[in-house]
Amino acid sequence: MSTGHYRDRLDDQPIETELVSDELLHGGFRDFKVATLRHARLDGEGMVGPVRREYLHTGSVVVIIPYDPVLDSIVVIRQFRLAAALKTECGAALELPAGMVDAGESIEAAARRELTEETGLVPQAVEDCFRMLAAPGLTDEHATIFLALVDASNLATSAGNADEDEDIRPILAKVDDLVAAVDDRRVENGYLIACAHWFARLGRSRAQALLGTLDGPED
Repeated sequence: MSTGHYRDRLDDQPIETELVSDELLHGGFRDFKVATLRHARLDGEGMVGPVRREYLHTGSVVVIIPYDPVLDSIVVIRQFRLAAALKTECGAALELPAGMVDAGESIEAAARRELTEETGLVPQAVEDCFRMLAAPGLTDEHATIFLALVDASNLATSAGNADEDEDIRPILAKVDDLVAAVDDRRVENGYLIACAHWFARLGRSRAQALLGTLDGPED
C-alpha cells in the first residue's frame, strides 16, 4: 500500500545525479562505456556513491509500426539477431522496423528512412506515439515509437541495406494474428511485444485519426 510519499507515485521521476566521469572502454557498432557517478538517495537522506556503471551507448532510436488500414495489417520484419541466436533457438527473430537516429537527423526523418530501408515502403503519414527505454540497466537506448500509415498491397519479400550486411524479410501480418502471436508467447522481441499491446488498445483509433489528416477538402 502506498504511504503517500511522492516517490510512490506511478510515474518516472527526476533524481539529482552527479556525473563524475564518462569514459569509452571500447568503440564499435555499439560503444561500451563506463560512468562514475553519484545520485541522491530515494529517501532524500544524502547521496549514493560514487558508483561505477558500465553501459552500452546507443542513444536515440526509432521503432515504426507500419499499419495498412485497408488490409488491417501491420508489416513486421524478420532478420538474424546475434543475441537471439546465442540465447535461444530462434536467431531469425520477428520484430518491427527500427534503427538509430543519425547525427543531425530528426527523429521523424529517421523513422521514415528506416521504414523504407527495412520494408521498401514509403509512409503516407507518421505519428509519434510513445517512448520507451529498452533496458535502462544496460543501455542508454531511448526509443521513439512511430505509427506509420502504409500501402502494403505490393510488399516486397526482401529488403535491407547491403552495405550493412542486412538480410531482411518483410512480412504482412493481420493485426489480430500478430497480437495472438504475442499473447501465445511465439515472439520475444521487447519492442514488438510492447507495440502490439499498445496497438491492440489504441492503434486502430489512432490510425483512423491520422488517416483523417490525409483527406482532401470536401467539394
